[in-house]
Amino acid sequence: MSYQFELEKGSTKHICPACRKKVFVRYVDTETGQYIADDVGRCDREIKCSYHLKPGEYFHLTGENPLRKRLLRNDLLTRSIKVPDEKPVYVPDVLFRGSLQHYEENMFFRYLVQLFGTDKAEELCAWYCVGTTKHWDGACVFWYLDDSGRVTRGKVMLYDNTGHRVKGCTNSVHSLMKLGALPELHLYGLHLLRLDKTLPVAIVESEKSAILAAGHLKDFIWMATGSLSTLTAERLQPLQGREIVLFPDGGAFEKWQEKAESMSRKFSIRCSDVLERCLSDEQRKVGYDIGDVIANECSAFRNKIAQLD
Repeated sequence: MSYQFELEKGSTKHICPACRKKVFVRYVDTETGQYIADDVGRCDREIKCSYHLKPGEYFHLTGENPLRKRLLRNDLLTRSIKVPDEKPVYVPDVLFRGSLQHYEENMFFRYLVQLFGTDKAEELCAWYCVGTTKHWDGACVFWYLDDSGRVTRGKVMLYDNTGHRVKGCTNSVHSLMKLGALPELHLYGLHLLRLDKTLPVAIVESEKSAILAAGHLKDFIWMATGSLSTLTAERLQPLQGREIVLFPDGGAFEKWQEKAESMSRKFSIRCSDVLERCLSDEQRKVGYDIGDVIANECSAFRNKIAQLD
């Protein structure tokens, strides 16, 4: 039996987005021979890393529709077949509001308390709309709100008491609740634009890093892409007119620098290399991010970011 998306055959290996070793096998579209996204694949270090993002999980998290893409690629089909647009389903307010409690059970909230204390942890969870869910004991929900305040999606994640993700414990609310089609993917924290019309925007990869950075560095509105490959011009459109600074994870500077250069005509955007310059070679290899540095209380690094030399 053949499938539309399969792990790439042969000996080609890529850098794993989790462990930063060149042991990563990416999924390809068997109809086009193209990769799906940089972080969709399986790490061969099944015990030491075990990272595995499947195509179905990726499409659930991003809201992309592979069937629609396949039909639109064929000109003959687009002339004779109208591809139906699935109406996006927003998260019901009762589900969203109901999750904003029981923080004593939320492992991510407990981790924030260790770093910032209870009052600041509660403030950060309120800013970034962090919810609690019983899907896994202690799991949190990173709710995505658009610039109109609508809840577009929720990413369910489980952290341990050291602030590290528990492998295999990531899912989407739309998938778990069978809500239907996802609205367009946007930046995590986009709703915070309404709080200040002048502050520049800093963009990192993970939701956790955005929240930790916001707890220490108040000269930016901190947002996250949610994954390595979802930084696109379309998702930056609501930031038109703002200064944008990218803070890529260790080892990802070149990739995000290229993206910044490609979008520089449309946006006031640049890619900071301050993290690259502060990290050791080993830290870059394992993909240290700004959240890791802040959690390790590297005050010198925080000062460099604040100064943005």
